[in-house]
Amino acid sequence: MTDKPLVLVVGATGHQGGSVARHLLASGRWAVRALTRDPGSLRATALVRLGAEVVRGDLGDPESLRRAARGAAAMFLLTEYWSNGAETEYRHGRAAVDAALAEGVGHIVYSSLPEVRRRSGGTLDVPHYDSKARLESELRAEGAPASFLHPSMYYETWPTRRLRRRPDGSLVCHLPYLDVPLPTVAAADLGGLVLAMLDAGERMHGATVRAVGDRQTPSEYTRILTELLGVPVVYEPMSREEYAQLPVPGARPLAEMFQFIQNYLSNQPGDLEACRALYPGMRDFATWAREHVADFRPLLQAPRKAAFPTAS
Repeated sequence: MTDKPLVLVVGATGHQGGSVARHLLASGRWAVRALTRDPGSLRATALVRLGAEVVRGDLGDPESLRRAARGAAAMFLLTEYWSNGAETEYRHGRAAVDAALAEGVGHIVYSSLPEVRRRSGGTLDVPHYDSKARLESELRAEGAPASFLHPSMYYETWPTRRLRRRPDGSLVCHLPYLDVPLPTVAAADLGGLVLAMLDAGERMHGATVRAVGDRQTPSEYTRILTELLGVPVVYEPMSREEYAQLPVPGARPLAEMFQFIQNYLSNQPGDLEACRALYPGMRDFATWAREHVADFRPLLQAPRKAAFPTAS
């Protein structure tokens, strides 16, 4: 038991939820209850060592969600599209919100994404964005005590998904994206934004925080990596149709996602300024990359098959 207000963190063993849990616990102002299907996992036990309460639950089990939400002052909610599909992701999110509201949770921070089909006039189809936007739209219409986090592409995907090594030892990045600003963020910094949103309380109800830590062009990101890694790192854009034909899961919606970002999100420098005002500890890409040089070492040690971006 604690006299600190309790936050239920759904998805606490993932990148986003883990960041949220760690920032909340480090602040000393909030207690954390982490919902996971496997309380015995390494990530779950690491949260216990940091002071979190870990409970078993499943987004497909409404009663477990009610138990987990009982006594919580707030909830951070993350849903997952890629292993579930749009309809199941929506139902999971709706069940978590309904459980939280039934238990009197006073602030829900939902990790959502922008509407694509409506904003693009139906010309783009990005289901992993629109499935989240559907629930966000409902919560706004209902006047729920909710605020919304819209993450950008993670820095953490550069060493694992964005680059491939060429026979001459150089690295190349292919995206279906012009050489215009690309908003990105450290997944590990998202918890700092959520902490600030929860600290602000009701003042944040209805607000959207577009999480951006940097907005360089792809060529500038690769220039930073060239200087840091000591090997040439180049950017070679692809067409949207070329990318959509790649033999990787979700290639077409990912190609359309990058088109949406290019058309609608690349020209919003105010998002970066707002995030840094909300959480001054937001890192730019160069700072993050210097701290994570070791993550790039496997790319430099041996050739690897072409790797193209999947979800952020």
